[in-house]
Amino acid sequence: MDKKWFRQRPLFTLPQILVLLAVIAALFIALDLNRRAQAGRLVGVGEDELRQEIMQESTRQVALQATLTYVQSDDYVAAYARNEAGQLLPGEKRIVPLLIAATPAPTLAPPPTPDPLINARPWQAWWQMLTDAPQPAR
Repeated sequence: MDKKWFRQRPLFTLPQILVLLAVIAALFIALDLNRRAQAGRLVGVGEDELRQEIMQESTRQVALQATLTYVQSDDYVAAYARNEAGQLLPGEKRIVPLLIAATPAPTLAPPPTPDPLINARPWQAWWQMLTDAPQPAR
């Protein structure tokens, strides 16, 4: 037998290998571009909420600084001494209003409205349901 007859053909030719490598490289490039595009879309997410939170916190900071300034002032110390600690300046008199708790008068229940169906005859109830008209005079 001839040896040419048993010679095997290679699985892939050189152009097939090059095309396969190009397809694989294009696939990797496409996946990387997709990942980068998604990351780029996520960059601005939550920016408005963060700016709103920063504005709220800066407003809160200004309010806290104003409170700190007031708490460190002599006016606050005097108001605290009078209202909370019960201290008075010489010559001042403390006036404490006394609240008299009055018991409220009980509210009377309104009289029940009379039910016209109590004294009605059966034909009058049927007449009312069927016609929605006033009852005929007796």
